Amino acid sequence: MLVQPTLQVAALWFLLDIVLKVRFPGMEGGFVGYYLTGMLPWLMMSEIIQRSLGVMPEYAALYQRSVFPLFLIPLVPLLVSGGIYVSIFFIVAFLISGWAGALGALLLMLGLLLWLLPFCYLLAVLGLFVRDLQQLAPFVLTMLMYVTPILYVPSALPQSMTWWLQVNPFAHLMALAHALVQGQAWTWWNLVVPGALWLVVLLPALALFYRAQPHMREAL
Repeated sequence: MLVQPTLQVAALWFLLDIVLKVRFPGMEGGFVGYYLTGMLPWLMMSEIIQRSLGVMPEYAALYQRSVFPLFLIPLVPLLVSGGIYVSIFFIVAFLISGWAGALGALLLMLGLLLWLLPFCYLLAVLGLFVRDLQQLAPFVLTMLMYVTPILYVPSALPQSMTWWLQVNPFAHLMALAHALVQGQAWTWWNLVVPGALWLVVLLPALALFYRAQPHMREAL
């Protein structure tokens, strides 16, 4: 669980910092600080999303042969991946910005876990009944990473694409990450867009999971 994201972080750092020599002057922690502040939360979110799509088949033996509360299974990716990345990001943020950054990182990661909760239930159902989504997810997440200001600052995007930053919830989450850890500027819109999406998904996701429970054992 740690080797793959570590290699990914190291490879992108080598490309951008050593080869391309990307620099963010005047920013606390420089390029490495900006890069890790965005990449570590993103890795946690992408891992939780991918694991959620396969969590029901992964634990099929648990609920096929016993009376087990199914509503607990979608929480597994949150608890496992969250526990690992929260600890890592807390330490990294402390090295970048001291105690203020570490506490900001803790607040951010706990908020992200809460934000991901309805998506875990929604994706657990979709991943069980539409198996092809597990193969599609890595490609979609990779594309989302490149169009979200994680490897670059928002101002690096062409003027014609600034509208994407306003509607992309992950761009707003990255803005909050840099605000809490590095003290960068943020706006209330950075909270409104992800919060509105969370409210839109919450009740349908829980309702879908509740309605699908009687058919989950049959699906496997």
